[in-house]
Amino acid sequence: MATLSRLSENTRASFVAAPVREHAITTQLLDAVFPFFPKGSKCIAGYLDDGDQYWKINYHWDYLLTRIEKLRGIPELDADIKSLALAVQTRLLSNPPAPPRGYAKDARVGDTKDKSSAEAIEQRHALLAVCKRDFEHVIVKAGLVDRSTQLNPAARDKPWWLAVAAVARPGRSTHGTGYALDIAGNNTRISEIATPLGATLAFNEASHVHVEFKNWQATLLRIRSHT
Repeated sequence: MATLSRLSENTRASFVAAPVREHAITTQLLDAVFPFFPKGSKCIAGYLDDGDQYWKINYHWDYLLTRIEKLRGIPELDADIKSLALAVQTRLLSNPPAPPRGYAKDARVGDTKDKSSAEAIEQRHALLAVCKRDFEHVIVKAGLVDRSTQLNPAARDKPWWLAVAAVARPGRSTHGTGYALDIAGNNTRISEIATPLGATLAFNEASHVHVEFKNWQATLLRIRSHT
C-alpha cells in the first residue's frame, strides 16, 4: 500500500460540512482521515439512517427540479432543449414530496419532513432514477457538461452532475453502515488519497467521490501507526 501523506491543510470543521450526520464509526473515520485530504476537499455526506435515506431521495428530487428550472431560465439555450427539460420536469412532478420543496436548502439532514407514505417515496426513487437519466441527456446536448471531463469536472459543472448523480434505494445505501463518506473537491486527488488510506471503494460520481472504508478498523490502525 502506498505511503500516507498527512497534508494538514484542513481542520475537521473545514473538512466536514455542517449537515453531515455521524455515528460512532463515522466519527472515528472523520477524526482520522481529514488531515490527509487537501484544502478544498469536503465531506458532504456520512451516516444516514433509513429515515435520512428517504429524506435524501427528496433532497435529490428537489435539487433536480431546481437545476431543471435553472436550465429553462438560460436565455441562450434553444427552445427544443428547454422543451426536453420541461418533459423531464413534468414527469418528475408526477410524484412530488409533501411539501414539495425545502429539502435541497435544509441546513441539516431531515429538517424538512415529508408526509408521503414509504411506498410513495420508494416509487419516487424509481421515478427519480429515470428523470436523472433523461436530464443527463439534456445537459449534455445543451453543452452544459462535457462527458470527456466527467471524472474530474470543473467546479461550475459539478452542480449539474450532482443533479443527475445516482441515489441508492433506501435501505440499500452503504451510508447506513457508518463507513461510507461522500467527499467533494478534486475527484482525482480524493481517489488517489483514499486508496492508501485503506478505502475499499472510491467511486467517482462526478459531483463528488463516494468512498467506503469497509475495513475501517484497519484504516484506523494504519493511520495511528503512521502518526
